[in-house]
Amino acid sequence: MEAEALPVLERLVAEDDSSIEAWYLGGWCLELLAGKMVPETEAINGNTTQYAEKTKLRKSSRDWLLNSLKLYALLDYEDERLKEHAEELVAGLNQELGPPPEDGAEEEEDWEDDDDKEDEEEEEDEEMEEA
Repeated sequence: MEAEALPVLERLVAEDDSSIEAWYLGGWCLELLAGKMVPETEAINGNTTQYAEKTKLRKSSRDWLLNSLKLYALLDYEDERLKEHAEELVAGLNQELGPPPEDGAEEEEDWEDDDDKEDEEEEEDEEMEEA
Protein backbone atom coordinates (compact mmCIF):
# COMPACT_ATOMS: atom_id res chain seq x y z
CA MET A 1 0.00 0.00 0.00
CA GLU A 2 3.04 2.26 -0.39
CA ALA A 3 1.58 3.91 -3.49
CA GLU A 4 -1.53 4.87 -1.51
CA ALA A 5 0.48 5.97 1.53
CA LEU A 6 2.78 8.36 -0.31
CA PRO A 7 0.14 11.02 -1.13
CA VAL A 8 -1.02 10.93 2.48
CA LEU A 9 2.54 11.46 3.71
CA GLU A 10 3.04 14.29 1.22
CA ARG A 11 -0.07 15.99 2.61
CA LEU A 12 1.14 15.49 6.18
CA VAL A 13 4.45 17.14 5.36
CA ALA A 14 2.65 19.96 3.56
CA GLU A 15 0.54 20.57 6.68
CA ASP A 16 3.38 20.19 9.19
CA ASP A 17 6.89 20.24 7.74
CA SER A 18 8.40 19.66 11.18
CA SER A 19 6.97 16.16 11.55
CA ILE A 20 9.96 13.88 11.89
CA GLU A 21 7.77 10.79 11.59
CA ALA A 22 6.15 11.96 8.33
CA TRP A 23 9.53 12.70 6.72
CA TYR A 24 10.93 9.37 7.92
CA LEU A 25 7.92 7.34 6.75
CA GLY A 26 7.93 9.15 3.40
CA GLY A 27 11.58 8.29 2.86
CA TRP A 28 11.06 4.70 3.84
CA CYS A 29 7.96 4.47 1.65
CA LEU A 30 9.87 5.76 -1.37
CA GLU A 31 12.67 3.27 -0.74
CA LEU A 32 10.16 0.41 -0.53
CA LEU A 33 8.58 1.54 -3.82
CA ALA A 34 12.01 1.65 -5.46
CA GLY A 35 12.81 -1.81 -4.12
CA LYS A 36 9.80 -3.26 -5.92
CA MET A 37 10.99 -2.00 -9.29
CA VAL A 38 13.17 -3.69 -11.90
CA PRO A 39 16.53 -4.90 -10.57
CA GLU A 40 19.61 -3.07 -11.86
CA THR A 41 20.72 -6.12 -13.85
CA GLU A 42 17.57 -5.93 -15.97
CA ALA A 43 18.29 -2.27 -16.72
CA ILE A 44 21.45 -3.34 -18.49
CA ASN A 45 19.31 -5.49 -20.78
CA GLY A 46 17.27 -2.55 -22.02
CA ASN A 47 14.75 -1.45 -19.38
CA THR A 48 16.44 1.89 -18.73
CA THR A 49 13.22 3.88 -18.22
CA GLN A 50 12.27 1.93 -15.11
CA TYR A 51 15.87 2.05 -13.92
CA ALA A 52 15.83 5.86 -14.19
CA GLU A 53 12.54 5.98 -12.26
CA LYS A 54 14.01 3.72 -9.58
CA THR A 55 17.02 6.02 -9.22
CA LYS A 56 14.69 9.02 -8.99
CA LEU A 57 12.71 7.32 -6.20
CA ARG A 58 15.88 6.49 -4.30
CA LYS A 59 17.16 10.08 -4.53
CA SER A 60 13.83 11.37 -3.26
CA SER A 61 13.91 8.78 -0.49
CA ARG A 62 17.31 10.01 0.61
CA ASP A 63 16.06 13.63 0.63
CA TRP A 64 13.10 12.71 2.85
CA LEU A 65 15.28 10.68 5.21
CA LEU A 66 17.92 13.41 5.43
CA ASN A 67 15.17 15.89 6.29
CA SER A 68 13.96 13.60 9.06
CA LEU A 69 17.49 13.32 10.46
CA LYS A 70 18.00 17.10 10.37
CA LEU A 71 14.74 17.61 12.24
CA TYR A 72 15.68 14.82 14.65
CA ALA A 73 18.82 16.69 15.65
CA LEU A 74 17.16 20.12 15.59
CA LEU A 75 14.19 19.13 17.77
CA ASP A 76 16.18 16.83 20.06
CA TYR A 77 13.84 13.95 19.27
CA GLU A 78 14.01 10.87 21.49
CA ASP A 79 13.11 7.89 19.25
CA GLU A 80 16.56 6.35 18.85
CA ARG A 81 15.30 3.42 16.74
CA LEU A 82 13.81 5.81 14.17
CA LYS A 83 17.15 7.62 13.92
CA GLU A 84 19.13 4.40 13.59
CA HIS A 85 16.87 3.05 10.85
CA ALA A 86 16.92 6.36 8.94
CA GLU A 87 20.73 6.44 9.15
CA GLU A 88 20.90 2.82 7.97
CA LEU A 89 18.66 3.59 4.99
CA VAL A 90 20.65 6.72 4.09
CA ALA A 91 23.94 4.80 4.30
CA GLY A 92 22.58 2.17 1.90
CA LEU A 93 21.32 4.85 -0.48
CA ASN A 94 24.66 6.68 -0.36
CA GLN A 95 26.42 3.42 -1.17
CA GLU A 96 24.22 2.96 -4.26
CA LEU A 97 23.87 6.58 -5.38
CA GLY A 98 27.09 8.11 -4.13
CA PRO A 99 27.20 10.96 -1.64
CA PRO A 100 24.40 13.53 -1.71
CA PRO A 101 25.07 16.90 -3.36
CA GLU A 102 26.86 19.53 -1.27
CA ASP A 103 23.70 21.46 -0.39
CA GLY A 104 22.12 18.23 0.89
CA ALA A 105 19.18 18.28 -1.52
CA GLU A 106 18.78 16.38 -4.73
CA GLU A 107 17.70 18.19 -7.88
CA GLU A 108 14.07 19.23 -7.76
CA GLU A 109 12.03 16.65 -9.61
CA ASP A 110 8.28 16.96 -10.08
CA TRP A 111 6.36 13.73 -9.47
CA GLU A 112 3.42 14.98 -11.47
CA ASP A 113 1.99 18.20 -12.83
CA ASP A 114 0.86 20.61 -10.14
CA ASP A 115 -2.46 21.00 -11.97
CA ASP A 116 -3.02 17.23 -11.92
CA LYS A 117 -2.14 17.10 -8.24
CA GLU A 118 -4.58 19.89 -7.39
CA ASP A 119 -7.34 18.18 -9.40
CA GLU A 120 -6.75 14.90 -7.56
CA GLU A 121 -6.79 16.64 -4.18
CA GLU A 122 -10.07 18.38 -5.02
CA GLU A 123 -11.61 15.07 -6.12
CA GLU A 124 -10.44 13.38 -2.90
CA ASP A 125 -11.84 16.24 -0.81
CA GLU A 126 -15.19 15.94 -2.59
CA GLU A 127 -15.25 12.17 -2.02
CA MET A 128 -14.52 12.65 1.68
CA GLU A 129 -17.30 15.22 1.99
CA GLU A 130 -19.77 12.81 0.35
CA ALA A 131 -18.86 9.98 2.73
